Amino acid sequence: MAMLQTQVHEFNQSKSSNEKWNKWLSPTINVLYAFSATLGEGVGLVFSPAKVIFAGIGVLLLAAKDVSGSQEALSNLFERVENFFKRLETYTEVPPTAAMTDIIVKIMVEVLGILALATKEIKQGSAKKYLKKLAGRTDIEDALGRLDKLTHDEALMATAQLLKLTNSVDNKVTSVNDKVTTVDDKVTRVDEKVMVVINESKEAKLVAKETKVILQHAASTADQVKRNQLRQDLRRWLSPPDPSINHNIACGAHHSGTASWFFQGSIFSDWKSSGSLLWIHGKPGSGKSILCSTIVQDIEAICETGLASMAYFYFDFRDATKQNRHNLLLSVLIQLSVRSDPRCDILFNTYSAHDNGSRQPSDDILIQCLKRMISLPDQEPIYIVVDALDECSNTSGMPTPREQVLDLIKNLIGLSLPNLHICVTSRPEIDIRSSLEPLAPLHVSLHDQSGQKKDIVDYVRSVVQSDTKMRRWRQEDKTLVVETLSERADGMFRWVFCQLETLRHCLPPSVR
Repeated sequence: MAMLQTQVHEFNQSKSSNEKWNKWLSPTINVLYAFSATLGEGVGLVFSPAKVIFAGIGVLLLAAKDVSGSQEALSNLFERVENFFKRLETYTEVPPTAAMTDIIVKIMVEVLGILALATKEIKQGSAKKYLKKLAGRTDIEDALGRLDKLTHDEALMATAQLLKLTNSVDNKVTSVNDKVTTVDDKVTRVDEKVMVVINESKEAKLVAKETKVILQHAASTADQVKRNQLRQDLRRWLSPPDPSINHNIACGAHHSGTASWFFQGSIFSDWKSSGSLLWIHGKPGSGKSILCSTIVQDIEAICETGLASMAYFYFDFRDATKQNRHNLLLSVLIQLSVRSDPRCDILFNTYSAHDNGSRQPSDDILIQCLKRMISLPDQEPIYIVVDALDECSNTSGMPTPREQVLDLIKNLIGLSLPNLHICVTSRPEIDIRSSLEPLAPLHVSLHDQSGQKKDIVDYVRSVVQSDTKMRRWRQEDKTLVVETLSERADGMFRWVFCQLETLRHCLPPSVR
């Protein structure tokens, strides 16, 4: 069997690489495939001699492997037995009668005899002589003749058996047809009733489906209304200050094109991609709040896609509600709960624990609530942006309001949450520097940045060239203003802004 498998593979390769073998390979390959491993096993289950013949083919091929001229001899031989093997495949699926089994076994005996005689001839090296004998009355020719007769008898017997079966089937089919006609009449009447039921069922299913969709939508809408009402209750309970007022003012003061050096730099990119603290500091009037508002806008674009959450807060010495840790916590908690139902649930639990808002929470309770919010598993990145920390009072209290905020930042960073990103802007006050420098792997000193200095030059030049009053100045006066203010600004946008506000009212002769 192994020899036969190998030979089939070699014949396949030879067929593609040696066209001169095509003459004799076709019947050979047909026989080998007709008696492949699968068919051989199938026939062997019905006719035991089949396995013997299967092995006989392998022996014959092994004998013919290195004998010159054996290919054509095998071709002639296999052409004679090919039809029988094709018919034999049928009996693996349709069991033959006892008489047909007897004749099939006789055919196999003849095939085995032919294989034996052919093997003998080839082993004796008389392949060429065998080619001539094949046409005469030799032992092989006699065996092939007997094979043809047996095959013919088998075909006639199979035909007779088929006719017998066909006639029997026809009688049964006629009887069945009569019964089917009767059944059809009854089925037709049933079908009519079934169609009515089906149509009613389809309509009922459609109504049920539409009702389900309506109910789901109504449930979703009701849940959303309930959520919105809950968030309104929470906002009324905490009543946080509104940081968007400061944010909008800072956005309005932003000069187009400035701070691009910051957003294109590696520090901002690193902060957005890794959980850490970014500290931005600069002298008074260096544009910290304006830069902070631009950072908020950048993060808001990410939040709109649902890939992040953010809370921001502007400390303001002019607004008493924006000068302590308590109000910072209130604002941050409300903002974070708006963007997440699980975080809203955490805040609601705190609300419930305080008699449904009848009592106000302490700072410690608010801090614990914030920690639970930012520590929820599988969260998107959370950004917390705090501007003008230096405008938080540091003159009274033990600890002072500013010290409380610094302590809060330290505690949040100490959680080592990879999804938490905190940004703080301030003046470089000593107490702020001593607290944040050890915590902040990323920090920027605005008044020392070359990009900041270039932004001031561009800003002064833009104002001088676009302002309706300054356009009347002589060119040398315009150049003088640009050069002088840029040189003396020391990184402070606010100082430049104040100078320009005064200069724009000067008459051309008094500019210098």
